[in-house]
Order: sequence, then structure tokens, then C-alpha cells
Amino acid sequence: MSSLELTVSRVAVTAVALILVGICPPLAAQTCTVPGSHATIQEASDDPACATITLSAQTYPESIVIRRSLTLAGPGSGGAVVQGLVLMTGSGTQVTLQDFNVENGCVPDALRTSGGAKLTGDNLEVERSSTLPWPLTADAVFVNGFESGNTSAWSNTSP
Repeated sequence: MSSLELTVSRVAVTAVALILVGICPPLAAQTCTVPGSHATIQEASDDPACATITLSAQTYPESIVIRRSLTLAGPGSGGAVVQGLVLMTGSGTQVTLQDFNVENGCVPDALRTSGGAKLTGDNLEVERSSTLPWPLTADAVFVNGFESGNTSAWSNTSP
């Protein structure tokens, strides 16, 4: 191939790439709402475009598996309640939970991290509402090493 043909070929590839970017721009990180842009928290969590998921003031009877970095935020003041397990999993996954309540409902724990996922919480209330028999104590909220490190900011209260 001559240098002229190689140059024309590179120009053609560049032109096609620019056209495709104009037709299909990359997804921008956005704030998604539940309910609203998504029917469930899990649906929004599975949408790679949702960098922040904002919850309306209501009860969400669902367990959630978060496999990527994101922020899950409620309206504050106990207005949103997730009834079920919130599991964060995957190496490099960093999740921020803020301004809502988690009630474990019928699962033995309310928050769980696995596979190297990290959790940051702000104004997050976690309640263990049932006393299911399992190997940990009746008041356990966090499992799988979640409670390692400096836990001075976390409290565990029971009725």
C-alpha cells in the first residue's frame, strides 16, 4: 500500500469515527429517579447511565444488588424506606448510600458488601426489624467483614 493510499485510509477511518460520535454520543452520567425514569431501584442500578439514583418518599419492598459505582439517595428524614437487602459487590465498586432507611424485612441482614465493594453512608438509618435464626447475633446488621475498620460512627441498637 502506498503512503497516499495509507493517508486516504486514515482520513476515511477518522471521518467515519467522527460521524459515529455525532450519531451516537457517549452516554453522559445522569441522575435517574425511582419511580420516574425507572420503575424500580434495581432497574436504575442496572442502567449504566445512572450515576445517581434519587428515590421518592415511599417504601420500596425490594432487595437490590449493586454491581457498579453509584450514589443512591433518598429525600431524607425517613421519607424513603428500602425493605430488603442492599448488596454491593465487585472489585472497584464504590457505593454511596444517603438520606434513606433500610429495613431488613424478611432477609437476615440489611447491608452486605462482597468482592471488594466499598460503601460510604450519610444519614442512613438501618433497622433490623425481624429476629430470624442464623449464625450471627440477633442484632447483627452488617455481615461479611463490613464492620471492619473504624466503626466508631456506627451504632447498633435493639428494641
